[in-house]
Amino acid sequence: MTDIISSDLSTLDAEEYLIDPPETVWEDVLLVDHISFLDIKDLEIMARAQEATNQYSESIPREAWMGLYAPINPLKKTVSDSMCVAKNIFQRAIEMPEWKRLQSCAGMDPVAAAFGAAHFSKELINNLPPEVKDRMEEAQQDRNQVSQLENRIQALRMVADSIGDAGEQNGQGNEQLQDLQQQADDLESCLAQAVAKVHQSSQAAAEAMDRAEARVRHAMAQATSKSADDLSDLKDAAQEFGFGWGFAGGAGATREQIEGLHELADFLRKSKYLKMILDTLGWAKKMVSAERRKSKHGRERFTHFRVQDLEMESLAPQEILNMLAFPVGSDIHTDFLCRALDGDLLHAQYEGDDHAGRGPMVYLRDESGSMRGWQRAVACAVQLALMFEARKENRRFISIPFSGEGQYAVYDPGRRPDPMELLEHLELTYGKGTEPFAPLMEAIRLIKEDESLREGDVLCLTDGQFGRPPDEFLELLEEAREDPGLRVVAVVINGRKGQADFADKVIMIGDIFRERERLAEAISAVL
Repeated sequence: MTDIISSDLSTLDAEEYLIDPPETVWEDVLLVDHISFLDIKDLEIMARAQEATNQYSESIPREAWMGLYAPINPLKKTVSDSMCVAKNIFQRAIEMPEWKRLQSCAGMDPVAAAFGAAHFSKELINNLPPEVKDRMEEAQQDRNQVSQLENRIQALRMVADSIGDAGEQNGQGNEQLQDLQQQADDLESCLAQAVAKVHQSSQAAAEAMDRAEARVRHAMAQATSKSADDLSDLKDAAQEFGFGWGFAGGAGATREQIEGLHELADFLRKSKYLKMILDTLGWAKKMVSAERRKSKHGRERFTHFRVQDLEMESLAPQEILNMLAFPVGSDIHTDFLCRALDGDLLHAQYEGDDHAGRGPMVYLRDESGSMRGWQRAVACAVQLALMFEARKENRRFISIPFSGEGQYAVYDPGRRPDPMELLEHLELTYGKGTEPFAPLMEAIRLIKEDESLREGDVLCLTDGQFGRPPDEFLELLEEAREDPGLRVVAVVINGRKGQADFADKVIMIGDIFRERERLAEAISAVL
């Protein structure tokens, strides 16, 4: 009979969970906190963390999430043996400034807290001393044994009750009922011994932490600091690349976007350049924005309102009123947030803002072997800043990374770039020589064939290691200057004067990272 009993009665559905929430190490946890946890507990990031830590403590990711999402809840003074290891961990965590920084990064957002908790849980297990992990694993095995015994006893009791009810009706089953009751009694005896063993192994794990106090605290400081850095980077990247972020205010990410954050988090860990690009992107956006304001196409006189993506600088006064004057959750404020997500907000437009006669902007990014490190990061950050600015102005933006002969790719992101495609495009590198003329000819053809039939701008950023332009290129360039109208701006790094004379404007730079401000002159020419 016992062989066919395999029900896992410890698995609760949502309704059962909320009727009797599992124990936690945090005091004053509200039912609404448990409801929020149910909303995120099945996210892939939490599932991965659970899988990575389960053999040491099944509760670390959930307890970390509770501590980050509801940071005002104090730690309980006493907990059951099953929560003893988790309490010892978080008793140390709450005293650390790194933990407070991680709480601040999570910002009481359930999705942010999920990523923070998952990162912390995995980093902690990776960094704890081996002897501590061994004791934690033993304690978890003992807890698993207790759970299995409790489940089997409960299953036996349920079958016995069922047989007893049937026996009362037909007067049969007494022998089978007695056998089940005896099995349950025997397991009760085993359970008492297993519970005692949990107490001993949990105490042994806590004592192991005490003996290795300095190394445990160092491991926790590393885990929390690294997790805070990862969470901050993920939030910045998600917002910059359009993945969406969190649930806060009802205007956060969709479930599909949140799943995309898993890909982004993996990308951040593997990418050699993405963090460097993000670090310099703020500067690049400020530079492009400053040059845009100085542009001769600037804003002397108001002309009309236009619907577009949120841009605080030109947001219409009535939209600012909708955003600030009405309480969060009100119909008007909610409508504002929904329209902001859809890129459907009114913005004030000024004379010149529509860039009459301004066609596509094409950015050629040198990806030869000499474009490494911060030079490459600056080149990519400039591309992103120009792309964002072009989107505001409803200008078509195209990027062409290139290297040696025949090595180039056309990236046309459209009005709303796919986040992962954009990241993969930024990762594209060739690492060979430099031959800019084939991609330049492709850029010219794209502008000539554009449906707008407007003048276009080409910005080519290269390390300067290339030969003289072929006649075919010069002829095509001269034609394009006449019809539809074309401006070519070249930024040449460590090149020699005269080699880019085909361009309308040439900016010579020795080191693009150290001389970033000199890029402003080139940027102003294409805005």
